[in-house]
Amino acid sequence: MKILKFFISPLFMGILFIIFAVSMAAATFIENDYGSEAAYGFVYDAWWFELILFLLAVNLTGQMIVHRMFRKSKLPVLIFHLSFLLILAGAGITRYFGWEGTIHIREGEEQVSCFSTDRYINYTLVDSRGIVLSEFSKKYSMITPAEGRFDHKMSTDGESYEIFLSKIIPDAVEVISDDPAGVPMVSLIVAKGNSESEKIFLGKGELKQADSLTIGFESPDEADIMIKSDSGNFFIESRYPIEALSMMTRNSEVLEPGRRVMLRKMQVLTVRNTRLVPQEFTMTGRITVAQEPPQSESDRKFAFMFDIRSGSGLSQAYLMHSESSERSSIRTEAGDKYLDISFGSRERKLPFSLKLNDFILDRYPGSNSPSGYSSDVTLIDRAEEYEKPFKIFMNNVLKYKGYRFYQSSYDSDEKGTILSVNNDPVGMAVTYTGYGFLFAFILLALVSRNSVFRKVSPGYWNSVMRKSTVIFIVLIATVGLVKASPVIENVPDRKGSEELGKILVQDQKGRTKPLFTLSSDIIRKVTRSNRFEQYTPMQVFLGFYFDFEHWKEVPLIRVSSKNVASIIGITGNYASFSDIVELGEKGYYKLADHVDRAYSLAPGKRSKTDKEIIKVDERVNILYMIYNGSFFRILPLKDGSHNWGNPEEALKKAITREDSAFIRDVVPMTAAALYSSNTATVRNIAKSLSEYQKRYAGYELPSESEVKAEMIYYRLNIFERLFPFYATAGLVMLILLIVSVISGRNQFAVVIKITGWILFAGFILHTIGLGLRWYIAGHAPLSNGYESMLFISWVAILAGFIFRNRSQFTLSATAILGSMALLVAHMSFMDPEITNLVPVLKSYWLTLHVSVITSSYGFLGMGAIIGLIVMILLTFSNRKNHERISDTIDQLTVINYKTLTIGLYLLTIGTFLGAIWANESWGRYWGWDPKETWSLITIIVYSFVLHARMMPGLKDLYTFNLLSLFAFSSVLMTYFGVNYYLSGLHSYAGGDPVPVPVFVYLAVIILAGISISGYYKYKKAY
Repeated sequence: MKILKFFISPLFMGILFIIFAVSMAAATFIENDYGSEAAYGFVYDAWWFELILFLLAVNLTGQMIVHRMFRKSKLPVLIFHLSFLLILAGAGITRYFGWEGTIHIREGEEQVSCFSTDRYINYTLVDSRGIVLSEFSKKYSMITPAEGRFDHKMSTDGESYEIFLSKIIPDAVEVISDDPAGVPMVSLIVAKGNSESEKIFLGKGELKQADSLTIGFESPDEADIMIKSDSGNFFIESRYPIEALSMMTRNSEVLEPGRRVMLRKMQVLTVRNTRLVPQEFTMTGRITVAQEPPQSESDRKFAFMFDIRSGSGLSQAYLMHSESSERSSIRTEAGDKYLDISFGSRERKLPFSLKLNDFILDRYPGSNSPSGYSSDVTLIDRAEEYEKPFKIFMNNVLKYKGYRFYQSSYDSDEKGTILSVNNDPVGMAVTYTGYGFLFAFILLALVSRNSVFRKVSPGYWNSVMRKSTVIFIVLIATVGLVKASPVIENVPDRKGSEELGKILVQDQKGRTKPLFTLSSDIIRKVTRSNRFEQYTPMQVFLGFYFDFEHWKEVPLIRVSSKNVASIIGITGNYASFSDIVELGEKGYYKLADHVDRAYSLAPGKRSKTDKEIIKVDERVNILYMIYNGSFFRILPLKDGSHNWGNPEEALKKAITREDSAFIRDVVPMTAAALYSSNTATVRNIAKSLSEYQKRYAGYELPSESEVKAEMIYYRLNIFERLFPFYATAGLVMLILLIVSVISGRNQFAVVIKITGWILFAGFILHTIGLGLRWYIAGHAPLSNGYESMLFISWVAILAGFIFRNRSQFTLSATAILGSMALLVAHMSFMDPEITNLVPVLKSYWLTLHVSVITSSYGFLGMGAIIGLIVMILLTFSNRKNHERISDTIDQLTVINYKTLTIGLYLLTIGTFLGAIWANESWGRYWGWDPKETWSLITIIVYSFVLHARMMPGLKDLYTFNLLSLFAFSSVLMTYFGVNYYLSGLHSYAGGDPVPVPVFVYLAVIILAGISISGYYKYKKAY
C-alpha cells in the first residue's frame, strides 16, 4: 500500500518531471552531436522512456481517484488530468499503430506504393525457383546494439538456417584484401565527364557495365574493355582508342584499338570520354570491408556484417548501405537455397493510386526563393470506381480512407514531387480530443470560482510572512561620445532623395519595397546606425551610387575591433571604402587573406577579430554592390521572368526606342536634378518610374498606401526608440516604489501614476508599430527572431497592465522586461529587415502557434523578475522593515503564481497548436524536434514549479520564488539555445554554434549570489 501511495503522490510526480525533463534535454544534445537517429535510439525509442510516460499516466490516474476529482466542483482539474491521459493514449496509438512514409511520383506517372519512414532489416529465404520459404523483418535503429537483436533461426524442409548480425562498420568502404584462398581481382574508379565516380570490382571471369562501356576480366563474353592477367601482371586492351595519362609524369599517349597496355597505379585511362583509374589488382584477393572517412556526409556508408550457418557450413556476407539510399539488398547462397538480406524502408501498397499531372513551383519575383509549390494529382480508386483531382500544397492536405498526403519536397528538375504519407486516424482523433480537453480545462480554470488560480492566497505556502513589496535594480547610465561630423561635399539634395525613396525596388530576396526601405536596411548594416551623421540613408545610398569617386573617401564603414582597425590602418571606428579597397588593374583588398582565414575556421573557433573581419568584409561588399548597381533594381526586365534590374541591365532588354531612351536618360537626369536641388524634376522622374514599373512588372505591386505605411514605419523607428523609453520609465517607477515601501509613505503616488500613463502611451505606439509591420509584410510579425522579440516585449507590457491593479511593481517589472526584449531584438545577430515568408510558414496555424507561445514568454519572464524582486527584498530585509517587506512578498508571490499559471497555460496551448500546425503541414504532430522538445521541457519545468507547493520540503515562499526565477532559464534555452546552438527545423544558426557569451556566466553567478544571500536572511529572520 505504501508503494502504491508513493506512485500516486505529488512527490513521485515531481521526481518523474525531473527525470523526464533531463532525459529530453540530453536527447536534444545527443541529436545535435550524433544525429536524430541517435537521439531516438538512446532516448525517444528506449523502453525506459516509455516507462516514464506510463508512470506519469499512472500517477495522474491515481491523483484523480485520491482527490475525488469526479465531483462537479473539481470538473476543471478532472478535465485537465483526462486531457493528458488522452494525449498520452493518442501518442501510444500513433507509436504502435500509426504509419508514416513518403511517396515519390514523377509527372505523368501513377504510383501505388509508398515507403516507410522507419527502416527495417529483413531476411528472406527462397529456393532455386524463387519461392519464398521463410521471412523475418524487424524495425532497426543504427545506434541500437546489434549483438543478438537481429539473430534469427529459420527452418524449412527439415533444414535449419541461422543468421547472425555480428557487427556494423560505420564509414565503410569495399577494398581488395590478399587471401591465399582468393582469386585474381582488380578494382577501378570509373567516371564520365563531371559526373560522380564509382568504384567497381572485377573477379576473373566477370563482366560489368560501367557507364556506356562493358568491362570484363577474362570473361567468356566479349567486352568493350578486356582485362587480362599474365605471370602476375595485369593488362588492358580496348576496341576503342585509349588515352593513357601518367599522374606522376603528366605524360600522355593515345593507344590504338586492340593494343595491349600494362595496368599501373597512378594512371588515368580515357575511353570514349569515360575515365578509368586502376586502384588495386592482385592474383589472390577477395573483397572485404574497411573503415575510411567519407568525402561528404552523403557518401557515408555502413557495412552490416553477417555470419550465416546452414547445416554444418558457416559463411560470411556483408551488406553495404548508403545514407542517401532508400533500400539496400544482397543475395547470398545458404546451402542449396538463397538468402536475401535487405535494409531500409518498407514498401506499402496503397488501396488506391495517385497520378501526378503537374508539379508547380512558384518563386518570389526576381528571386530563386520558392514562394510555394504544389502537386496537381488525380486520386484513382479502381475498386470503388472513383477518381478525384486534387491540388496538394503546403497546409492543404489530401485525405482519403484514413491516409493523409502532404506536400513535402520535390525533385531538383521540378518534374517530380515527394509527398509525406500518414495513416493514423485513431491516434490523431484521440490526441486531438486530448488537446480539446486541455484547452477546455484552461478556459474553465480561469473562470471557475473553485479553481486554484482564483482561490490562491499566501496560505498556500508555508511561511510566517504576510504582505508588501518590491525589487532592487541599479541604473547604469551610459554617456555617448559625440564625434565631430565630417564635412561631405556633393551630397544629394535631401528633399529630392526622399522623393526618389518612394519608388519601388526589387531586393536580392525578391521582395518589392520602397527604395527608402532598401537604403535604410543597407546603411544600417554598413554603419550600424539608422543614419550617418546628419544625412539620411537615401542621401548616403544615392551619393555612393551617383558619385562613388567622392563618397569612397567618406569613412562610414563601422569597425568595432581595434585589431581590425590596425590591420586597415585607421585610428577611429569608421573606415572609408578606399581605406580597405583599391580598384583598378593593380587593385588590392587589405583584408583578403584575413577574410579567407576567418571563413576557413569553424564558427566556434573564430576569435573576436575573425568575427569582426567577416562583418567588415560584408560591409565593404555592400558598398561595392551599391557602386556597381546591384541594389538599384528599379526597372522590370522585359523577359517574362518577373525579375528587375538596374538601368544598365534593363537597357539590354528594352524593346521600343521610347523605352530605350527613357532608361538611358533616367540615371543622368536623376543625378543632375538631385545635385541641383530640383525637387520638382525628381518628383516627375519618380512618377515616370512608378508608371513604368506598374506597366511592365507583371505582378501586383505594393499599393500607394502600403508604400506610405512602410516609409512611416522606417522613419518613426518605433521599436529602437521604445527600448530606452521603457527602460527609463520602468526604472524610475521601480525606484520610486521601492523608496515608498521602505519609507512607509506614499509621497510619489502622482509621479508613479503619471509614469504609468506614459508607459501606456508607449504601449500604444508599440501596438501601432506591430500593426504597421503586419500591414506592410502581409503576414503576422512572428516569422523570425526579431519579430518574436518585439511581440514578447509587447505581451510583457500587456501583462504588467493586467496585474497593475494588484501591484504597481508588476508594471515596472514588465517595463524593464519589455525593454530587455527590445534590446535583444536590436543586437547584431537579429535582422530587423522585413522579408518574404517561406512556404511552410504560410499558415494560420503558425500565426496562432507563434503568437500564443511567444505571449507565454512575456508572462513567464514577468514571473522571473518577480522572483528576483523577492530574492532582493529578502536580502535587504531587517527588523525595521520586516513587516512591510513580508507583506509585499506575500502579495508578490500570489501575483507570481497567477502570472506563471497564465504563462504555463499559454505555453501549453501554443505548443500543442504548433503540433496541430505540424500535423497539417507535413503529417506529424510530434517529431521530437529540439524546439518542440524544449517547449515540452519548459512545460514540465513550470508544471513542477506550480506543483512544488504540494511536495515535502518545497512548500515555502522562498523556494517557489527561487524556482520561478531560475525556471526561466528553460525559456531562454527554448528560444536562444535551440535557435542558435542546436540543430533542427527551428534553428536560425548554421554550422557550429558560437561560444556562450561571458555575460551569461556572470548573470548566473550574480543571480546565484543574490539567491544565496536571500536564503541566508530568510532562514535567519524567519
